Amino acid sequence: MRDFVETWVERNREELIRVSDSVWEAAELGLVERKSAAVSQEYLRSQGFSVETGVGNMETAFVATWGKGKPVIGFLGEFDALPGLSNAPVPYPSPLGKNKPGHGCGHNLLGAAAMGGAIALKAFAEANGLEGTVKYYGTPAEESSFGKTWMVKAGAFDDADIVLTWHPGSTNGTDKTSSLADLVYKFDFYGKTAHAAGDPWNGRSALDAVELMNDGIERMREHIRPDSRIHYVITRGGGAPNVVPDYAQNFFDIRAKDMEELDRMWQWVEQIAKGAAMMTQTRVEPRFLGGAANLILNDVIIDTFQEILEELGPVQWTAEELEFAGKMQAQFDRHLIEQSIEQLRKQIPDLRETRLCSVIMPGDPEEKPGRGSTDVADVSWVVPTGQFRTACYTLGIPGHSWGVTACGGMSIGHKGMLLAAKTLGIAGARFLTDPGLRQAAWDEFKKRLNGKTYRSPIPEGIDTPPLPFEE
Repeated sequence: MRDFVETWVERNREELIRVSDSVWEAAELGLVERKSAAVSQEYLRSQGFSVETGVGNMETAFVATWGKGKPVIGFLGEFDALPGLSNAPVPYPSPLGKNKPGHGCGHNLLGAAAMGGAIALKAFAEANGLEGTVKYYGTPAEESSFGKTWMVKAGAFDDADIVLTWHPGSTNGTDKTSSLADLVYKFDFYGKTAHAAGDPWNGRSALDAVELMNDGIERMREHIRPDSRIHYVITRGGGAPNVVPDYAQNFFDIRAKDMEELDRMWQWVEQIAKGAAMMTQTRVEPRFLGGAANLILNDVIIDTFQEILEELGPVQWTAEELEFAGKMQAQFDRHLIEQSIEQLRKQIPDLRETRLCSVIMPGDPEEKPGRGSTDVADVSWVVPTGQFRTACYTLGIPGHSWGVTACGGMSIGHKGMLLAAKTLGIAGARFLTDPGLRQAAWDEFKKRLNGKTYRSPIPEGIDTPPLPFEE
């Protein structure tokens, strides 16, 4: 099966790169990834998949299906970009437009590789007359509204037996790192406008309320757990200094190790928002945008990915790609780069190449707490789910940066994407053909849940996610 999948991906590499580049060029924000979703759906249909759109009341969410019966092997794809991170595929800052979105998390690569894995598995099943179903889940707004959470609520994963995914990174390998549960909210404050010099007593400043809320959060920060996180931006603060703002807005991420701790934090945050409104005689309306649970790891799937990556080996880089990476590293803080390389040397003492990852990193012997959040976690609560990473950008540069965008639009990102497609396709074939491996994944899944059941972070009565960003 390995030879079959590798051969299929190599034969179709230009098509996968075309899809990835089309999504990279579109660079659309969460829930409005219309061009990106259309390109993805068109390619999947051309490969024999049927496509259901509008899943979970989201215009750009879809499920592509081929085959029939059990088992059902699923692949997760993403395609949303991040605000203000556009960059030409060059090793220095070169935005493609003012505040234009860019794929600073490599989701163009993520979706294309998952499609490659799904279609390669379909081709393998057809060639060998195998029973089963292959599904590709086109999941929007991972960076903002957590599209998979809404798809879980809609029952999109109810018939899945195994779900496989990956994420672009700066190294190749797997890790046993959990993720933080997360709530995404905007707080709209409403006051009264007035002339800030002529009759300020007739006004009530919504901006004052926003600033007081933020001040309250800073006081709260001392008393939250070390593994919890709160971060925010002010997205609306008024238009002119001589006008008392009658409208202002905060945009918040609230994160904790699990849903129980997140509930406690949310109650406190909501009290602070209400208190800020009371102190300023304004009105506040919290607006839910999205939420994600904490990740349920699955060693069976993770170890399968690690084994396949070690069999395939790392990407081989050209002199031009290494030169590109070196020039990019020079654009970032030298201490940051050196610190990152030093961390890698703790795992691989004889590490030689320090511009692009040229090895498969050893698997984690121990589980570690997470620092970020992902809606892959919500899928992991309802079906055994696993993920891995491949090297798609320069060593040492930060995620969610222009550098990731640049690498994702050229050969460095393409090569990592193709390695991921092969890994996903081979893993899919193993889980499709080996009922014992599927059962082992389910046994671990049930053991880790230990009787707990999934509780959606979406509040009751909300069925459609609001747009997280202005169009």
